[in-house]
Amino acid sequence: MNKRPAIFMDRDGTINEMVYDETHGLLDSPRHPEQVALVPGAAAFIRQARAAGWLVVVVTNQPGVAKGTLTLPELEAVNRRIAELLDAEGAQWDDLRCCTHHPSGRAGVTSPLIRECDCRKPRPGLLLEAAATLDIDLARSWMIGDGLVDIQAGRRAGCRTVLLANLKIAEIERFHRMEDAMPDAVCRNYAEAAAQLWGAAARGQKEGQTP
Repeated sequence: MNKRPAIFMDRDGTINEMVYDETHGLLDSPRHPEQVALVPGAAAFIRQARAAGWLVVVVTNQPGVAKGTLTLPELEAVNRRIAELLDAEGAQWDDLRCCTHHPSGRAGVTSPLIRECDCRKPRPGLLLEAAATLDIDLARSWMIGDGLVDIQAGRRAGCRTVLLANLKIAEIERFHRMEDAMPDAVCRNYAEAAAQLWGAAARGQKEGQTP
């Protein structure tokens, strides 16, 4: 049976821009469709990846549902808006998987979603579930994200990884422990990520692999 490779992608900060949360004074996921804007180059990258034969699977932590700061209808509305903006540029994902759990929740909030799980990144559950359902070859797949938890999840699932960041590894190591989180490549933007993946694909084709 021929398994297909996939590009797993984080959502917030990778496909869509983060938004400023005035209540908490930090960047966070969009909670309303009108807040959604695509990261430059994301749609073109997804379009090119699918044309080259990769499946595109979005894997995202959405703990706001467990914390009571985001409802499922709001999450679904934001996802629909992201899909609409991508579609307007000729890009679509093949699958979208969300973890709505959180291990500790928020003070005063009770929810069955407040629990430990196997799907919250950096655990690889979302990737493993998608691989089982879509018959994905994890060894030929990539995980792309803007956070170290994305890299950890990808590595634990057996994928190669790309960290989208403007910092170099030496600079990142000043602030974070890199155990189990060292990416195969650090790319400043999607042009660099495309060069990395398409180059790896070309090398794989020379060795008799696809894509």
